[in-house]
Amino acid sequence: MRESFRHFRYVMAENPVTLGAFLLFACFLLLAVFGPALAPYDPLASDTANALQAPSARHWFGTDALGRDILSRSIVATRLDLGIAAGAVVLSFLLGIPIGLAAGFFGGWTERIVTRTADTIMAFPLFVLAMGIVAALGNTVANIVYATAIINLPFYIRVARAEAGIRRSAGFVEAAR
Repeated sequence: MRESFRHFRYVMAENPVTLGAFLLFACFLLLAVFGPALAPYDPLASDTANALQAPSARHWFGTDALGRDILSRSIVATRLDLGIAAGAVVLSFLLGIPIGLAAGFFGGWTERIVTRTADTIMAFPLFVLAMGIVAALGNTVANIVYATAIINLPFYIRVARAEAGIRRSAGFVEAAR
């Protein structure tokens, strides 16, 4: 444990970009955990008298068309956003790795079909594809997770396929056969 902490300190001290990214991620995690308590206003409370206000000292990010404070809505939404991101990464990992491994292990037509499917997904602009999937399936959190997982699937498939292909032709595998 002590060695891990020492390595962590070394990495953070040597690379300020990594330190900045880590601090930003830590802020997002804190907002996700404590967000509802930190929000200055109720994110669902409408105040139509203050609709579409510009950013000010009272409403730092301004207000939306219903007069809701955008800063409060952004803070409270962090929990949902991180949940969607984590769910999509886990789902695309759990699907992409076995598909890529199968393509790399079996090769031939399996590899061609999987590779072409992944290339087809990557050929579309990813944000537009995700919007199309959500529009077709319906606007729910689960469908947003599915759409995000689908657009990230090719990255996991390609890495797993490449690693399986390398291991398949490695000397120790040939010797075992």
